[in-house]
Amino acid sequence: MNFFDVINNRRSVRRFTDTTVPDEVVQKALDAATKAPNSSNLQPWEFYWCKSPEKKVQLAEACLFQGTARTANHLIVAVSRIDTWERNRDLIMQKMQATEPLSKDLHNYYYKIIPSLYRQDPFGIFALGRFLIFNIMGLFKPIVRRPISKKDLFEVVTKTTALACQNFMLAITAQGYGSCPMEGFDEKRIKKILKLNSNAQVVMVIGVGAPAPGGIFGPQFRVDPNLVIHQL
Repeated sequence: MNFFDVINNRRSVRRFTDTTVPDEVVQKALDAATKAPNSSNLQPWEFYWCKSPEKKVQLAEACLFQGTARTANHLIVAVSRIDTWERNRDLIMQKMQATEPLSKDLHNYYYKIIPSLYRQDPFGIFALGRFLIFNIMGLFKPIVRRPISKKDLFEVVTKTTALACQNFMLAITAQGYGSCPMEGFDEKRIKKILKLNSNAQVVMVIGVGAPAPGGIFGPQFRVDPNLVIHQL
């Protein structure tokens, strides 16, 4: 399949057969996921590939016993994090500096601007400071006004993780299998199963398998593009 065939063939599969999807297929799709574009290359994602039958049963229950979760051959939990930026920033800098000296602009960006946006404190003092600075400076010139709060930061990392999820699902389709992203789940239970802390957010659970007859609910439908695509 060429790229547009993959786009057009990707569907949300609600029921899978018991056909085994080779681990190599999932691994290739996960590799594709980590190649997704992301904010400042900080890669704030984690993917939990559930192989344990016991964990799969627990996840299916946390996903409200949806058919996708119950019949999936593989379950992948995509998680966004706001507490890995510093570690990943340092790894990026080490890689860059291994080949050439770090430019002043890059150093300032990753060691001054990024911390000023990503660093959080339990009392919200940093968030208040960002709010005041951004809004005062914004009176005089265009300026990035977010993230300010922890909620804003979760929005940034979750958008990035969703891009990786799309790469993953397209890669599954390209290899001849099906997938379905699930947003209907009990996040508290999933975080308990995965032992995640308050700096992590479950973005979606993705089921992977071979589509069962009737597993795709009807033909694909999209609203008139004129309703959603606007030219200025």
